[in-house]
Amino acid sequence: MPAVAVAALIALGAASAGAGCGAQDGAEAVSPALGGSPEAQAELRRILSRFASGARAERIALEPELLAFRGRHAGDDLARVATAHLAWIALERGDLRRAEALAAEVEAEGPGATGDLARVLRGAALRRAGKPKPAFGVLRPLVSKVIDAYVRSLLNEEVTTAAMEAGAWTQAVELMGVWLREADDDDRAAIRAQIGALLRKVPIAHLVAAMRAGEAAGEVVDPEVELRSLVAERLAIVARERRDVALAKELLDRAGALLGNQGDAISELAAGAGTARVEPPTVGLLLSTRTSESRRRGVEIAAGVAHGLGLLRPGSDARLVSRDDGGQGSVDEALSSLTAEGAAVLIAGSDREQATAVAKFARANAIPVLLVHPPEPAALDGAFVFVVGEEPARSIDVLAAALAERGAKPVALVGGDAGARKDAAAAPPSAPAGAAGGAAPGAAAAPGAAGAAPAALAERGIAIALPCDAAFDPRALRPPAVRGLILAGDAPCAEQAIRAAPRAVTLALGFEAAVPPPPGSLVATAGLFPLVEAPAGAQPPPGAGGAGGAGGAGAALAVWLATHPSPPSFWAALGRDAGVLAWAGVQRLPKTGTEDPAEVKARRLAASSALSSATVELWTTSAAGFGGKRVLPRVVGYREIEKAR
Repeated sequence: MPAVAVAALIALGAASAGAGCGAQDGAEAVSPALGGSPEAQAELRRILSRFASGARAERIALEPELLAFRGRHAGDDLARVATAHLAWIALERGDLRRAEALAAEVEAEGPGATGDLARVLRGAALRRAGKPKPAFGVLRPLVSKVIDAYVRSLLNEEVTTAAMEAGAWTQAVELMGVWLREADDDDRAAIRAQIGALLRKVPIAHLVAAMRAGEAAGEVVDPEVELRSLVAERLAIVARERRDVALAKELLDRAGALLGNQGDAISELAAGAGTARVEPPTVGLLLSTRTSESRRRGVEIAAGVAHGLGLLRPGSDARLVSRDDGGQGSVDEALSSLTAEGAAVLIAGSDREQATAVAKFARANAIPVLLVHPPEPAALDGAFVFVVGEEPARSIDVLAAALAERGAKPVALVGGDAGARKDAAAAPPSAPAGAAGGAAPGAAAAPGAAGAAPAALAERGIAIALPCDAAFDPRALRPPAVRGLILAGDAPCAEQAIRAAPRAVTLALGFEAAVPPPPGSLVATAGLFPLVEAPAGAQPPPGAGGAGGAGGAGAALAVWLATHPSPPSFWAALGRDAGVLAWAGVQRLPKTGTEDPAEVKARRLAASSALSSATVELWTTSAAGFGGKRVLPRVVGYREIEKAR
């Protein structure tokens, strides 16, 4: 707690209610408090002077005198000042309930300088009691409205800390600027050091946003330039630690004059010095933030990759660095940042567009990449592009054929992104259900949002394609007399369709419908996926061969559930397989980092060779690896859930 200025305390004792924020913003002015007798004023001055100049223990030792003063002058307005400082002492002691209660008592007696102090103390007590959001709500309205300097100093520290603890990062950075701007010259150096420590806890994305906002503001007052300098300094440290070329370039463009002695290092990094780099044993992960669908997939893929690399287990040697393709950057810039951080293998591609761009980067930079979604067929070229993933639409084809075998047609397709419906529409008719295979289907015109399916879907008995952007209406199934329903969307989409579907309709769950399958339904499978405890009556997927069986799936599920609340989704399972393969690619590389271009090239080539020949246990295929090829072999089948007897 900062010491209180003696002069301010004495002034507070003389007129405790006349200088607060209550008279701000056009509100009715508050009458000054009566100062009590000259003897009472003199006595309080002596106590508060010692309070101001004393250390924490000395201030706490003044509690009996303040209590006695308040008892002798219970009808005097100065007793309210004594009560506020008793709340302060309670806060110093860590007696937060008493501090909050005394502060609330003072607040209830009216506004003014003493009321402002009481409110600040109540907010501080709330924050220290682990309630940062309520504390922020109490303190935020007082910012830049408190006149008393010593109260303002305490307020700015507490409200900034409350914002930080509440995760209100944007407001926290803004309040740091206020704190610096309103600080006394003697205190500014110490406050600058405090803010520098706090900035280390702010997520980088919010610091980048603050840098951009500061640049847009143009020339501002010195303390705000100080804050921009602190933000730039923190971002420069991050850019250098991560070898983040894109961030270094943006720092030079937006805050170059504020970088000080870090300017030369950031200039070298932005120019590409050291970008050819390999650090042991580092894997880079690129996520997509372009759409809500890709963001959802990205979160699931990241969880799977972390599991596959063993990052959640003690003693893991793996190192994972990540970027996303959103914001101001591009895919190439994000990937360049990952390679600058030393990634020897990249994992990317939550959708076809990103996968295609990443494949191009891999070929141009001779760095191996594991794609979680297949790229455009033309991008499947070169020794560094490996496809781990699968088209979600392949499960649609398999399930449609399986429903047709059971006489459950015509079929309706529910949910799935436009790409999945397009891929299913463009694919040639499948082999018998459960034995689907072959290359990824090509592109074709997507079916409409709802209504009759295009000819390619109709060949599979799919009569209607329904989106999942509104409540599922079973009446849409009546005109074509639908008897089979393929759930191609995510879990919420599948759940609402299952609840609303007529009992006579046979349900079939695609890869992304991560919900418990109802009795009598069909479930798309690939290797051990879906990893759920085998229900009674489950039949193995036709044509799937040695996919691992329920025992293998059960063991894998148990390991996953040790660190996750629910079974892995399709994208999490693919991410896990990509992580396991990536680890096989990097684990035997030299244990020292290098920026030597020839050595970087050799290590990336060695990682690519290790990926090609790796033999590991995978979840989404019965294959044990690429087998010297570039696309992971996979049989897509289905499992039938027996009806209750």
